[in-house]
This record gives sequence, structure tokens and C-alpha cells, in this order.
Amino acid sequence: MKTVFVNATFHTMESKTDAHRSMTVEDGVIVGFDESAEGPNVQTIDLAGAHVFPALIDSHLHMLEAIALASMGEQICNIVNSRVEPHDLAGVEREIRSYAAKSKPGSLLIFSNYVSAAMDEGRLPNRYELDEWADGAPVWIINIDGHSGACSSALLNALELGDVAPDGILSGPAHDANLGKFTDHLASSITPAALAHGIAHFCNQCAAYGIGTVCALEGTDDSERDRMAELTAFLAQRFPLDVRMFPQYMDEGKLKRVLPRMDAKRVGGCMKWELDGSVGSRTAAFSEPYADGSTGSLYFDDNELARTIEGFANRGFMVSAHAIGDAAIDQLVGIFERVPGRHRIDHCEFPSEDAVERVCKLKPFVTVQPGYAWIDKRYLHGYERYLSESQIASQIPLARLAEAGVPLCGSTDAPVQSVDPFLQMHGMREFYVEDQSLSAYEALKTYTVNGGEMLGEKKGVLREGYEASFFTCAENLLEIEPSDLEGMRAQSMWLHGKRYKPLPDGLGAFVRLLTTKPKKI
Repeated sequence: MKTVFVNATFHTMESKTDAHRSMTVEDGVIVGFDESAEGPNVQTIDLAGAHVFPALIDSHLHMLEAIALASMGEQICNIVNSRVEPHDLAGVEREIRSYAAKSKPGSLLIFSNYVSAAMDEGRLPNRYELDEWADGAPVWIINIDGHSGACSSALLNALELGDVAPDGILSGPAHDANLGKFTDHLASSITPAALAHGIAHFCNQCAAYGIGTVCALEGTDDSERDRMAELTAFLAQRFPLDVRMFPQYMDEGKLKRVLPRMDAKRVGGCMKWELDGSVGSRTAAFSEPYADGSTGSLYFDDNELARTIEGFANRGFMVSAHAIGDAAIDQLVGIFERVPGRHRIDHCEFPSEDAVERVCKLKPFVTVQPGYAWIDKRYLHGYERYLSESQIASQIPLARLAEAGVPLCGSTDAPVQSVDPFLQMHGMREFYVEDQSLSAYEALKTYTVNGGEMLGEKKGVLREGYEASFFTCAENLLEIEPSDLEGMRAQSMWLHGKRYKPLPDGLGAFVRLLTTKPKKI
């Protein structure tokens, strides 16, 4: 049966101005525009004057952690009246005590979006404070930089990390090298009911933002067998959203367990594929010291990393790797120039001038999350404390790369940041380095056209023969002011020609999900 969607403006994203008044869909695929279609096998759907855009693609998030957070914890910090709240450890204590009082005694509590740079004390809470505030429960706090965190004594002992973090605070390599232990413990702690709640919340939240496809960077190499990532891959095949998995493995055995579920050869992301740390934990690898004299370092020897990437590239894999500081970006670009295929640089926050010129020629896919820099400039001021003026000025030149044809791919790094794509677009349009801000069209391209190109799939554009996945909203995203992106939501979401129905929360819905026909991820 054909479906004709009418009474809307269909922004194809072929250009800023290309638009149509109706769109015809058959079997989940776009088959025409501005056509009259009548007959017994045609249905018409009135979209009530909405603006229509291709479903968004989040090119870099950590789905398992986002689901776990939704089921076993919450964000601890938020922007309230133009400042981060809570802004001191007394406020953090109130939040943790309140949540712990509502939770089952002894259950694992996870708190994300902790902003240590915004705390009056400038630090994470230690194990003894967490023990008191959560009445001895196992607690895991995830700092917004994604490369540091804190855990209570109960969790520290369960993970056997007392010698690594005597005070319960992990940062940089000590944090990143032990994330597998955290996820293994999470796997043993999460209940079917909690998992069902987390999945429903994640899928429904993405749909509410107009996100139809997520690139899920999953898995760690530092556990004997990564059963949680295997379960995530199994479940993701049955999600109403399209999931595209990037296994974060260098271990071939772990990779073989998830690769048959995937629709293309992809590998990398964060965890084992992190070439350096983050600015917040002062572990991103720069060629000059931080303002306090500390230095970050590369996590890989050049030759070791080159052999690994070349091995995957020669077998037809797209390789994705985390690089934030200029030294790490230089290392990765140099390797990408020597191997076959087109690959990804994740974050790419502070490239050297030389790296920018080489990236403009090489044109790898670059995943970006400028929402963090937007928040930092206005509320956190972490870059100002940690970096020199020249380092701050070297932030990724978004406009220059876009003009050179480098496909920038929008993403959130959730749950490090909220899954909100419009916060990231706001950060692109009011970028930290003002003259490198993107236009509304280029910002939206990062979440549509460029994501589809990166995946090599017929999505991200409204075009004949392409996937009929789109969302509607009351505003024209190509014309509104950056500030109007705050609080933006989709009016309706359509995936493969069918309206998205929110997943119910509960074990019954979870069982029905398990019986859904699997699709490749």
C-alpha cells in the first residue's frame, strides 16, 4: 500500500531550500514527491502544516551505559538559571541521599553528568563521603569528562580496585583501563525489570528528539568475556530504532561474538580505542603542558597502533578512534593517511594546524559534540582553567572543515552528555570559537546527510529510493535562531514509513520485544 503524506513542508536536506509539499511512501521507502495518488491501495496522512526533516542520526553514544543510567540512576547536575546545580558537595550530598532513600537497600546507584569543574570544591566526592551519603550502598559517579569518576567502598571492594583508587576516585588511564570491571558488575546487578525500563526510556527519549538511528559504541577489552555487550547487541537487533554497533574491541575473540549481528564491518570508538584521555581529567594528549604544568600522554605506541589499524583496514573495517588532544589527533591522522578505506576520528577537539590541513585533504568522518564546549564557555569555564589561550583557540574549526567537504557527524557521547541533539546543534551554531560556527543548514547536516554518508546507507536525506524515516516539528529548523533550539522536541516520529509508538515500560513489553524479528545492526 502507498501512503501519501500531505499538508507539510518536506525539507529534503539536498540543499537549504529544497522542499516539497507532499511525499509518497511504499514499503518503507520514499517513491515520490508532489504527486497525486488515489485509489483503494492509497492512504493519505495529513501532517497539519508541520515541517518535516530526515530522522536524525546520533553518530557516537554509549547505549548500554545510557540504558543502565535510565534504569539504575539519574543525572546529578543540570543547568538551572544559567549555572550548574548542584554546585557544591553539600548539594551533591542532598541529591544522593534523596535518591538512595527511594532505592532498594544495597542496590547499585549510578549518577552521571557530575560536573567536577563546576563544584566549589573542584573535585569528585571520595569513597567515605559516598559511603555516608548512600548508607553504604554501591555507588558509581560518572564525571562529565567521561574519563574520571568515583565509587563508594562497597563498589570499590566488589571490583577489587582498592589498590588502584584508595580514595575511590579514578581518573585517566586508571579509570579507562578498569571500565570492563564496572560493566561486568553492572551486568550482574541489573534486573530484567530494570533493563526493560531502561530500554523503553532510551528508545522513547531518542524518538522524542527525532533520532531514528544511533551508532552504539559498546564493549570493553579488559574483561574475560563481555557478556553485557553481547546482550546489548542481541537486544539492539530488536529495537524499534535502527542501531549501528561499533564494537570497542581489539580482541578478535570478542569481536567474533558480535560481528555476525552487524550489517557492516565497523570497529572502534572509545574504551580500548582511546588514544588519549580528556581535558577535564588533564589526560588528553597535548604537545604542550596544561596550565597547571601537568601533561597528558598518548596511550599507544605509534607502531603498535599502526599495525592494529592497518590490520582492520586491510580487512575492510571502518575504524573509529577517540582522539582529543593535538598529539593524539596527529598520531591518528598520520596512520589514516597510510591505510586503505575511509575512517573516523571521534571528538577531534583540539587539532594542530597541520592536522587540520591534512584532514581537509583526507576527509575522514569526524564525530563532534560541541554542546559540551558551549556549556563550558558559559557555565563551567574548565577550558579557561586547564588550557592556554592558544590551546583554546585551536578547537576544531567546524566551519573550515565543513567548507572543505569534511563530513562532520553530530553526536552526544551519551550518557556523558544528554542525548539531546539540539543542544549539540546549538553548540555548533554558537561555537566556542565564534568565527567557526556553522549555519543552521550545516548544523542539521551533521545529524542527517553526513551521518547517512558515514554509514553508507540510504538515510539522512529525503530522496526517492531512500528510507522513509523522518520527524515533524512546528518550527523550521533551517531558519530559527540558535536560542530557539533549547527545549526543541519532535512532534511525531516516523520510522520506515510507520509512526513510532512509544515502547511501554514493563516486563510484558520486554518479552514482546524479545520475540520481535531481529534485524542487522
